[in-house]
Amino acid sequence: MDGATLYVGVDLGGTRMRMAAVGRDGRLATEVLSVPTGREFGPEDLKGRLGELAQRLRGSLGQALVTAMGFGTAGVVGDGPLTQCDNLPRLNGVDIAALVATVAACPVTLENDARCFTLAEARFGAGRGAKNVVGITLGTGVGCGVMIGGRLHRGAGQQAGEVWRIPLRGKHLEHFVSGEGVVRAYEAAGGQTGLDAKCVAEAARKGDAAALAAWRAYGDDLTFLCEAITALLNPEIIVIGGSIAGASDLYDSVFEPRLEQHGTRVVHAELGPAAGVIGAAALNMNGD
Repeated sequence: MDGATLYVGVDLGGTRMRMAAVGRDGRLATEVLSVPTGREFGPEDLKGRLGELAQRLRGSLGQALVTAMGFGTAGVVGDGPLTQCDNLPRLNGVDIAALVATVAACPVTLENDARCFTLAEARFGAGRGAKNVVGITLGTGVGCGVMIGGRLHRGAGQQAGEVWRIPLRGKHLEHFVSGEGVVRAYEAAGGQTGLDAKCVAEAARKGDAAALAAWRAYGDDLTFLCEAITALLNPEIIVIGGSIAGASDLYDSVFEPRLEQHGTRVVHAELGPAAGVIGAAALNMNGD
């Protein structure tokens, strides 16, 4: 990598923070390094763990030139402090850009993590060639990024794509379309308590009736979200990724037939867990 020009991407989520160096072609130039996060992860943790990852990354860069860092995080990202970051509550009200700048040895661009995912998949992944793309991330919560005319759309208050709070059956959409939502639906259908979404998926694949019902309900609610997005934005393609997307075999049959009539293709992400860091790095490529 000596002499190469690289971009660093960081993806801060509710369970892990990931970092890697990325080339202009969207390919990873290093392995993806990561550390755990969680609900108790606060500003000092972010500063310390980010410095730790940066030091580890520098050891593998050789003489490569790092021009900038892109940083994707859950929550609403604007000119001021981070807000609405429910999965990392100790970071709400923190000026993430200023904090990261104290650690990074290069310019930093901050963005919502679902927009980073969308940018990565639109430019280098399943949405390549499309100008109007919506990306949906399914995991601890539900995130959404919107690209219109080849550019990320952020909205008047930087809150475009905050689909988690769409009202649904007296709750927010995320109450149902999330890992905890699957667990709640499973328990409500008579399943045992104490399992996580991964275990509920395993039970469904073994034919457990309560687990199958939970994933059907999840598929119905995901269909509602995709139909709403299609009606409002009419994108060429919706790209679905995130950890819960690994259970797509349990809900694809629910929503695919209903969405075919709308003319919007719904596809699975191609870049896997690296999409967040690739998209964050891409924030500094070509001016987006």
